[in-house]
Amino acid sequence: MNRILHGLALASLVFLLSACGFHLKGMGGSSRPLPFNSVYVEEGSSKLGPILHETLARNEKLVLLSAPKQAEAVLSVLSENQAREVSTINSGGKVNEYLLSYTASVRTVLGGVPVEPDMVISVRRYLNYSDSDVLGKEQEEALLWNDIRRDAAEQLIRRLAYLPRPAQPGKASQSLKPANAQPKP
Repeated sequence: MNRILHGLALASLVFLLSACGFHLKGMGGSSRPLPFNSVYVEEGSSKLGPILHETLARNEKLVLLSAPKQAEAVLSVLSENQAREVSTINSGGKVNEYLLSYTASVRTVLGGVPVEPDMVISVRRYLNYSDSDVLGKEQEEALLWNDIRRDAAEQLIRRLAYLPRPAQPGKASQSLKPANAQPKP
């Protein structure tokens, strides 16, 4: 009897989580569609560019192009800066925790028109530190920097989803005047 109740509780928990829209990080896609169907990512020498390209490639409705001419949107990583600052020290004066800060500036061009201002993404994380685990902490820091860049790419894509869709060049804005109206002399 107890086993059946546990099974029912687990099944109801699974149904409740699926009903509320719960999904694992990176598996659910953005909640809003992007305002463009094709994109070109100028990777350059930035470390964010390839991660941004990889994150955009997960969107099945989006076409990633290898040239900017045919793309509806062009994303360019203008700058990126990472810093490691001492956050806390212990009573012996040794570092106990670092604050890792990452900032990237990205320019977006939609339909040939730059979106102003450039998007600035900031991500901060704390890294516990111990002198006895120097090699392990170096590896942990490298993994954390990579995770920070992934978070920055996902944050950028969420922001891109809220940009207004550019006006289609072939479609003129409709006038409120009737089609048979005569201009006044």
